[in-house]
Amino acid sequence: MFPRGYATARNTVHHSQHKLHPWPKGKSPSPHEIFNLLDADCQNKLAYDRAVRSTYQKLVKVYHPDLSVLSDIINFDGHVLSQDQKKKRFHEIQSAYEILKNSRNRQAYSRAQTTSWADYKRGKTSSFDAYRMANAHRRKYLYANDPKFWHAGNWEDYYQMRYGRSAPTREEWEKNKWSILWKVLAAASVVVTLQIMLALERTEEFNRQTRLMNLRANTDLSGAYTNYDEGLTRFQRIRRFLLYRRLGLSDRDADETKVEENEMLTKYAQDQLKKM
Repeated sequence: MFPRGYATARNTVHHSQHKLHPWPKGKSPSPHEIFNLLDADCQNKLAYDRAVRSTYQKLVKVYHPDLSVLSDIINFDGHVLSQDQKKKRFHEIQSAYEILKNSRNRQAYSRAQTTSWADYKRGKTSSFDAYRMANAHRRKYLYANDPKFWHAGNWEDYYQMRYGRSAPTREEWEKNKWSILWKVLAAASVVVTLQIMLALERTEEFNRQTRLMNLRANTDLSGAYTNYDEGLTRFQRIRRFLLYRRLGLSDRDADETKVEENEMLTKYAQDQLKKM
């Protein structure tokens, strides 16, 4: 008896068979490119999370090592992917899914991609902020961003290439240090003088406002003592009171108000005559 042997035919797999978008053409696609999603799609969190999970499940069915080993995956250019290419894409899918599967990881990834030294703030000690600063440092000195740094043999060469002149020597520093010191002192003197002038001006303005307030208070006190030049008798005080009262009324020009005041004054005068 001979054991039966089974032959398995290799399947040809296209992305379109699983309703998937074509694989990105770049050598290092971003997580959003792998899942064919945009940053603007994050506005609806629930829909975005569902799209990530759905696309991830479809991609795993195509690129999982246990499944892809038995199939020929056709690339966008018509070529069949090798086993190493399949494994590489599967690892890229896993990494992209770890970033996009929740909002916290998405925000961290977005910040890491857009970070710079301008974002640094003194006192930050969290691991994520440390990563951001390290990432900013790496990006700043990439060859593409600063080729002069990598072409320089020493710091003097880098200074010459960066600023177009040779670096200052110790002799030049010793020669110019006094002129630099005098310039610094002159600038400091100007700043201090301006601050003193500003302080004196503010003090003078404060004294002026204080004098005006005292003058108004003395004027009001003098007017109270002299009944505002309306006379000091009881009758004159009542008349001034009625006059100021009328000025404070909205209908001070009404005839009824004038008649009422005249009647009050007349009644007061009659009462005074009866007492005499």
